[in-house]
Amino acid sequence: MNVVMRPLLASPLGRRINGVMLLEFTGRRSGRTIKVPVNFHLVDGIPMAFTDAPWRFNFDGGAPVKVTYRGRVYETRGLLVPMSPEAMGAAVRKSLDTGGSAQRMGIRTVPGHRPTAAELAELGPALGTSVIRLDFAPPPVAQPNGVR
Repeated sequence: MNVVMRPLLASPLGRRINGVMLLEFTGRRSGRTIKVPVNFHLVDGIPMAFTDAPWRFNFDGGAPVKVTYRGRVYETRGLLVPMSPEAMGAAVRKSLDTGGSAQRMGIRTVPGHRPTAAELAELGPALGTSVIRLDFAPPPVAQPNGVR
């Protein structure tokens, strides 16, 4: 999917894709440019990417990153924030409350059930073990209706 999403997010069609952003950064050890499509999460008004992928360590201590989200490019910084299962559960709950997609995160629930932060914390590493905190202000997006 990354092969398709990288150019799509960077194209004019990327303006129509909500909930996914493209991170472009330089590898700390390799020095090569890395482009990674990730799910967009808004937690307390702060854009974040939840991940346990090895590339996350490039953001340990902070690093410059170019973020392409909904057709706009932001030159900003990303910071790796390791999280406990409880903190990750709370962050996921906040993301779901602001329009995040449980389906894109791989969370399955009974229709109509809103998992609590404690229930989400029980998923543990399935949600990821870290977040990349991004310092940019995304444009407002209309929130979908319905239970997530």
